[in-house]
Amino acid sequence: MPDNAIARAERSIHHVHELIHLMFTRPPGQTQAVLGGLMAVFAEDFSMVGTAGKVLERPQVEQLFRTAAGTRAGLAISVDQVRVVWQAGAHVAVRYQETHRWNGQQTQRWSLAIVECTATGVIWHCLHETPQAEPTAATTTKHDGILPGP
Repeated sequence: MPDNAIARAERSIHHVHELIHLMFTRPPGQTQAVLGGLMAVFAEDFSMVGTAGKVLERPQVEQLFRTAAGTRAGLAISVDQVRVVWQAGAHVAVRYQETHRWNGQQTQRWSLAIVECTATGVIWHCLHETPQAEPTAATTTKHDGILPGP
C-alpha cells in the first residue's frame, strides 16, 4: 500500500486542481456537478489555511467555491514540484507548487496537503498554502533567503 498511496496522493493533487480550474472557469450554471465532485474529496473535518493566513473550515471552503464559480474565465492553473514529504501508512503529506495565471498576472504558492488514501478514494484532511514572494535583495542572502542575513 505505501507506494500505491504515494502515487494516488500525487494524482489527487492534480485531479483536485483540475476540478478547481473548472469551478473558476465554467459558467456558474455548469459547476454544480463539479462542486459535488470537488467537495467529495474533502473530509468532513477538512480545514485549510489560505494564502492570506485565514483558517477556513469545510463549509467556508464550499461557500468560497460557490461564490467564485465562473468568475475567472481564462484562468490557467499549473501544479509542479509535487513531492511527498511524509507518510505513515495510508496518510501522506504532499508539498507542491501551484501557479495561477489570470488577466496578465501570475501568482505562486507552496501548498502542503495531508491526505488519506482509502479503499474508496483519496480524502483531503488539511491544506496549508503559503504565497511565494519575489526574492528581494533584503531577503536573499547566503542562506538562500531561509534565514535573515548577518
